[in-house]
Amino acid sequence: LTWGFTIGDEKLPVCGQCAKTGQYCIRPAKPTQFIDYAKTKARRDEPTLGFPVNPSEALKNPDMAHYFHHYISDVASWYDLGDSSRRFATVVSEMALGEPLLFSAVIALSAMHISQTTAKTAMRAAQFYHGHCVRQLIALHEENPLLENGVALAAACLLRSYEILDEDVDPNRHLQGAYSLASRERLLGDPSATALFTAGFWNYLREDITFSLFELCPLKIDLSAVGPLSADSGHNQLNGMSMILGQIINAAFDRSASEDEWTALLSATKSCYDMFPARQRPFSRAVRPVEALPRVWLLQDSHASAMHYFLTACCILAVFAPPDRLSSLPAEHDAGERQGRSRADILEAYATEICGIAFTTRIPSVLVNAFGPISYCAKFIQQQAVRQEVIRNLNGCKKVIGWPVGRLITDLQASWTDP
Repeated sequence: LTWGFTIGDEKLPVCGQCAKTGQYCIRPAKPTQFIDYAKTKARRDEPTLGFPVNPSEALKNPDMAHYFHHYISDVASWYDLGDSSRRFATVVSEMALGEPLLFSAVIALSAMHISQTTAKTAMRAAQFYHGHCVRQLIALHEENPLLENGVALAAACLLRSYEILDEDVDPNRHLQGAYSLASRERLLGDPSATALFTAGFWNYLREDITFSLFELCPLKIDLSAVGPLSADSGHNQLNGMSMILGQIINAAFDRSASEDEWTALLSATKSCYDMFPARQRPFSRAVRPVEALPRVWLLQDSHASAMHYFLTACCILAVFAPPDRLSSLPAEHDAGERQGRSRADILEAYATEICGIAFTTRIPSVLVNAFGPISYCAKFIQQQAVRQEVIRNLNGCKKVIGWPVGRLITDLQASWTDP
């Protein structure tokens, strides 16, 4: 009880006890507390970011350890296409333990992939490590050993994929910047060249090819500086076909190739394909109705990608072929028709075979490398049912790979509606 005031029963509008005694009731205000449950949950789910300057310290954080392991188990295979030594899974991860630049690139890409496929909360770590990696790349001077040993080039390749997954407005910006890193082509023929630099170069070239097929532009890399390839291992079939496809892209998208140049490029394409041993060609091909994609099986991911590049090279050559030379183009498969087909039918055959291989294989490394060939070639598909099958399969890729397939689908649909 206070002077003239009492704490009553707090009934409203008038306290019963105070009404009887003629006193005034104190109604102590209860503090109002607003809780942002969305932010509270996000804060609880967010990982504590590690220290990119010290990979060992950062990896003491379970979230960072998870991202690092996810790169090794799920993402590195994109870059080890045709590499039996799996350098992006082994060499990159081992070097990243002591190299902050490479560690930042690995964590950035892995966390971004997780954020696009399973856990959006990983985006914060992805952006943090991406920014740190970019700043380190920019700070490199020309004599920095990271430019020669392949670390900087490998990091730039990883950033390229990060920016694609992030649906960057210009995902090519770090591919352009990486040109100065990859332009040391002379190192490919140098015995002192590191295995990581070699692996990074072929990844850079494949990424360059993908962008050129999307944008219909020439490559940035100078293929004339690359020496002849040895034929001592199977994955060199993929590298060899990558070189030929790059030359065809430059001839088609950079200038008007003469008929003699077209003939030379066709001959090089056929010769490279003839070197494919039987084990690298499809071991089975299902006969399906004309309104469905074929089902084509190959032994390894690099075999599928080498076939993709061969068929894409043929497709570009078919687009620019003189009318009287169409019959000299290879068939889309060893038992395919070779004579009496129109240009449109030839192009559609190449396109359906490319999509059939990609969606039968359904291996992430193959699909990631197939988006470029699909973007250029699938626009020549005429059958409506096949078009819809391609769209359904592309939408399915988003859930597993995280690639922003929306733009690719939109571009294909626009090309199919053009007269």
